Amino acid sequence: MHLEIIDRPDDPALEAFHAAYRDAFVLPNETEELAGFQACLALNHGGEHERLRAAYGPFRETCLIAREVAGGAMVGGANLIALRHAIDGQTVLTANLNYIFVPPAARGRGWFSRLVRAVTGAVPAMLDVAPEAAARVLVFIEQNDPLRMDPTTYATDSAHSGLDPFDRLRIWAGRGARVLDFPYVQPALSADQAPDDGLVYGVLGADGAALDSCLLASHLRGFFGISVLKGAALADDAVATTQLDTLDTACRRHAPIALLDAREALGQLDVEAARALVRRGGVLRDWLRALQSSNVA
Repeated sequence: MHLEIIDRPDDPALEAFHAAYRDAFVLPNETEELAGFQACLALNHGGEHERLRAAYGPFRETCLIAREVAGGAMVGGANLIALRHAIDGQTVLTANLNYIFVPPAARGRGWFSRLVRAVTGAVPAMLDVAPEAAARVLVFIEQNDPLRMDPTTYATDSAHSGLDPFDRLRIWAGRGARVLDFPYVQPALSADQAPDDGLVYGVLGADGAALDSCLLASHLRGFFGISVLKGAALADDAVATTQLDTLDTACRRHAPIALLDAREALGQLDVEAARALVRRGGVLRDWLRALQSSNVA
């Protein structure tokens, strides 16, 4: 697999990336216009980069195009922001994997797994950190919460992606992703869009049953401030500040954020039970927490 890295807003490859991206994502509050990607990539350079680096620490936003061979057909794409944090004297690297996709013509050939590994492996180099110098690399992901989706949205997402939202959750859970037991809401991506409270927030690479709330606060501060708000003031966004205030309080109290393992619950969920859950509605993490508690009891 050959990777093309795009980190400048004027890179000619960005338009090709965006065209393939728009074929993969259709829900109104989850999609970025080309100008949104250009605004984020512009923050990698110049005075704005220095200002944001001083506020949030070292970072790099990129779009990736994966090709079978150099110059060949696109077999995948991804957009992520990589961030570097100092936590308890250790360097911890995080990435928010904002988007990842495989075009329809390339599906079913193993490219998705290879692309996930390539994204994780690229994070240290994006931040000019030797892999052995980082204590951990954590990759955060957003997924649609099937329990928060109305039937029309559920059907639209399933039909367009060719993948049921529960199956998507199973794929990530099978790769070791844990669900954060935290009321995550993505702030609005632009003035014309609304915040997205219908997401499951997960993480790859975390050990144990909980995540340091100080680390999550640092990660979300950078992700919200750069990728989502494009450098605008966090203090002006109530959705962002509410979550960050909660995490800062947890950080001061040394209270970690629980991680929920969804593998067993999703593995036992048949089609009829899944449909019943969607009809009933709710929040996926509440369902997972209740199952985990009943299993412990």
